[in-house]
Amino acid sequence: MGSNMIERLKIRDATESILAHDAARVISHNDADGLTAAGILCHALLRLGKRFHTTIISQLDRGFADRLNADHHEGVLTVFCDMGSGHSDIITGVAGDVLVIDHHTPTGDLACPHVNPHLVGIDGAFELSASGAVYAVAKGLSSENIDLSGLAMAGAIGDKQLMIGANADILADGVQNKIISVKKGIRIGDGDVSDILEQNIDLYLDITGDAAKVSEFLGEVGVSGSGRLSELAEPQLRKLATALVLKLLQRSSPDVIENLIGDVYTLRCEVIPNANDFVSCLNACSRLNDPGLALSLCLRDPAGVSHARRAAVDYQRTLVREMNAAEPSILHGDHIKYLMLDDAEGTGIIASTVTGFLYPDQPCIVLNHSDGKIKISARGTKYQVASGLDLAEVLRIASESVGGRGGGHSIASGAAIPKGAADAFISTADSLVGAQLGGEPQ
Repeated sequence: MGSNMIERLKIRDATESILAHDAARVISHNDADGLTAAGILCHALLRLGKRFHTTIISQLDRGFADRLNADHHEGVLTVFCDMGSGHSDIITGVAGDVLVIDHHTPTGDLACPHVNPHLVGIDGAFELSASGAVYAVAKGLSSENIDLSGLAMAGAIGDKQLMIGANADILADGVQNKIISVKKGIRIGDGDVSDILEQNIDLYLDITGDAAKVSEFLGEVGVSGSGRLSELAEPQLRKLATALVLKLLQRSSPDVIENLIGDVYTLRCEVIPNANDFVSCLNACSRLNDPGLALSLCLRDPAGVSHARRAAVDYQRTLVREMNAAEPSILHGDHIKYLMLDDAEGTGIIASTVTGFLYPDQPCIVLNHSDGKIKISARGTKYQVASGLDLAEVLRIASESVGGRGGGHSIASGAAIPKGAADAFISTADSLVGAQLGGEPQ
């Protein structure tokens, strides 16, 4: 079964459309999955000798589509990556030939070529990311593009996907062709152990952000904080892993515990080989409004690596500070946890941290007042999704009820609503989650 999953994707219309055009306008999302998706497509276009112009955006709206149309050149193919499936009304209004390669739940019908795992019975939330879907198209264009499998894996990791189904096929491509190597370890990137534990938001413990507490913890465990994680001897690595899991068991969701220990991926063709570090750098560059630097990493330009690594450390520190500050402000609904923030960084990461590390019994919704509107990120856990949670539906209905729009995945979703609509939105979202999970207020 496994070897056929990615082959189930209907990519023929997409590859024919790409081959039929001399130039492409690539539009992609600004997270790690969207950036690696754009990177894969740019590599494939470059190898075909096609001209291309890439733009990275945070969300697709009519204003952007209008600007796109004003700049449209006849004969240029417009390709949307990691977006478009839930915006059929906007995509329909884009001038010229269009191609959508996405993994979000489709709403409405698209008349253009459309590659999406959901259309062929593959779960786009867990089994194939946008970068994976673009990889399938790139591989369909040329078998030489198998070396881009590492970028697809980074995208899947960025979207916290599982290495099952179609993702497992891409991983197998990478391993068999020596593009990706795999070994067991702690999946929190690489660097000095004490620095990682102090700064890494992906492992949010009661010691995170506090150097003295980190030092005390490592002393109790008997692990040196000054050595690199990748260089720890096996007994020390095992001691550290056990101590971290015991800490997580006190209050974290099974998702984050399962995700901590496991396969660590080395991407042999990429400029930042540790997959977790690569994803951290992409996210940091994007959040610091430097998507060009992020895309250059995906295009394997080593010039920006040291700058990107510094940006990742700074961004992680910012997120840890924001999370430490936000923790006392978490509000408790009947069926959700939620936060009201102003001009915050990484709201999706904050939402993931709350539901993953602090209150795993309920999904978390973060409302962020920014740029004259309220931007929303919602995150759940695999256990909640298995129990009936669908945050894409919750955010779509709740945002539309107050004049906004939203959508995404069952486990992770986003929305934007007008100022002043927060209370009505939260009330609707809370009751929708309650109906989905069928639970009594806690």
